Amino acid sequence: MNTGAARRVTGIVLLVALSHGLAACGGTKVIKEPVPLVAQQSLADTADGQLSVTLDWVIVRDGPGTWAKNADWDEYLIRVKNQGDETLKITSVVVTDSLGTTVVPGGSRKQLVKGTKAAGRRYKGAGLTAKAGAGTGTLIVAGAVTGAAAVGVGYAALYSGGAMAGAAVGGLMLAPVLAVGGVFRGINNSKVGNEIESRQAQLPLLLQGDEEKGLNFFFPMSPSPRQVEITYTDGSGDHIIVVDTRDALEGLHLVKATK
Repeated sequence: MNTGAARRVTGIVLLVALSHGLAACGGTKVIKEPVPLVAQQSLADTADGQLSVTLDWVIVRDGPGTWAKNADWDEYLIRVKNQGDETLKITSVVVTDSLGTTVVPGGSRKQLVKGTKAAGRRYKGAGLTAKAGAGTGTLIVAGAVTGAAAVGVGYAALYSGGAMAGAAVGGLMLAPVLAVGGVFRGINNSKVGNEIESRQAQLPLLLQGDEEKGLNFFFPMSPSPRQVEITYTDGSGDHIIVVDTRDALEGLHLVKATK
């Protein structure tokens, strides 16, 4: 074999090896066949006479309902219903974590990952260990999660952002069905980033009289969150409604200290 041919063969071998090496790397990847989630009940809810808010589920790292492996963020599935005739405008949705920090939604995968790393440092500074996906037991019990059968109350259609699909006939079925993949981490990140952007609810958002919508919001890891706070506006001004999440999400993302 001449030198030129040898170099070409070597280059091909290196390219194949590089491809396999990158494919074996960790990182966030879209799951080709995610397991459907069936939640028999919502996690928490509240209402103030004008707006009702229900937290149906929180998708966490490798937890029930996840569509991306090793995700460094939380996806809140929030159902809002206008209880009156006047149009309402939802302007803000934030989460308050167990340290009292107000966490705003992330607009991109990069922002979410950066925010999750910052949360880990913040909790470490407080003498606590925070790990994405830890402590999901309370969450699963609160939602009465039963497995992967399609049983629901018809709310799946509300959460139709991105590639989510599914039929619900009696409880809450959250089953994103995705058929994508990729070899290189950059491709995976692009797929994941695009899915986040397509699912993320855009604010401000108008809610017509008697209208109900399911909204997806992505937040950096927010350990053991105390509440979800929603700000909305009507003809009389701004209003704030708070969903207490302490019971449903107690201990989420926190690693228990060993004796």
